[in-house]
Amino acid sequence: MYVKKIGITGLVGFLAMSFVGGISFELFHKNAMGKVAEKFPNVIQFPPDMAFAMLGGIIYIFVMAIIYDKMGVNSVESGAITGAWFGAAKWTFINTQWMAMMPNVFEINYVAIDIVLSSVMYAVSGATMGWALNRFK
Repeated sequence: MYVKKIGITGLVGFLAMSFVGGISFELFHKNAMGKVAEKFPNVIQFPPDMAFAMLGGIIYIFVMAIIYDKMGVNSVESGAITGAWFGAAKWTFINTQWMAMMPNVFEINYVAIDIVLSSVMYAVSGATMGWALNRFK
């Protein structure tokens, strides 16, 4: 039962994150990363290698499903709230580390927008994962 619960939760979370991530990519990240790739062609590969991105995303979303389950996320609301702060915290940390190492590549405007978009993406994904976890109560 636990494998089924985490499997279904991870799947719906992955689909939601992929949907919102696809929208944010088209509206923001594609243009921003395209410009960075033009400026630093030996640093940023654009478009990205989606095989690696998808592999990492699949592994990570199932880890999130386990974490959300262990945290007691079991509703759309608790999933959205947990997802929003989880995404904001994760991407604040990662983006500020990148800014520290590559300040000419990762500018504050990009980082601020990315954190907001990530919060929304994780909130939607968290909401769907909370919904799925609720089905297994």
